[in-house]
Amino acid sequence: MEKDKYHHGNLKNALIEKAIELVNNVGEDSLSIRKVAGACGVTYAAPYAHFKSKEELLLACREYVSQQFANRLTNAIAGMDTTRPETLNVLGNAYIAFFKQHPAYYDFIFNTKEACKMVLTLDEVTGNYPPFEVFRKVCLALTEAYGIPKEEGLARLIRCWSLVHGATALIISPNVRLDGDWDEYLKTLYR
Repeated sequence: MEKDKYHHGNLKNALIEKAIELVNNVGEDSLSIRKVAGACGVTYAAPYAHFKSKEELLLACREYVSQQFANRLTNAIAGMDTTRPETLNVLGNAYIAFFKQHPAYYDFIFNTKEACKMVLTLDEVTGNYPPFEVFRKVCLALTEAYGIPKEEGLARLIRCWSLVHGATALIISPNVRLDGDWDEYLKTLYR
């Protein structure tokens, strides 16, 4: 019976998902690989086949969420003309939809000790937060296509990111209620 605990489907992803949940509930300092293993119902040694340390597990969690988030944004605008303003609307809606589907990721990626790091610029920065890079590229394309001064383009990028980031925080918060339907309200968010 003990052997079956190793056949957990995709154990690596299960450990990552459980670690994210635990960090959001008990904090990074209280997280341990032992707690993650117990929460997943596997032996305490099983996670070590995937992660050498708690720090490696946390890094894998950040990369996992960031990659899924960046993929969602990229897929949402695949085939779209990035010089059309509607592309930003689609991007913003994809941002919000991602965190509506995965609210635990929002706190984990933005509100933990080692939260994602971004450089707010229209210039390409090696290692910048991948989801932000998707927004940056679209805003840069729009800035160049419409002959907008770079400083104004950056201001628009920051406003756009801030708008969808803030709307997402409101939508996924258990303490915020809207008299009405968020989906209906979001149709007019970008006007």
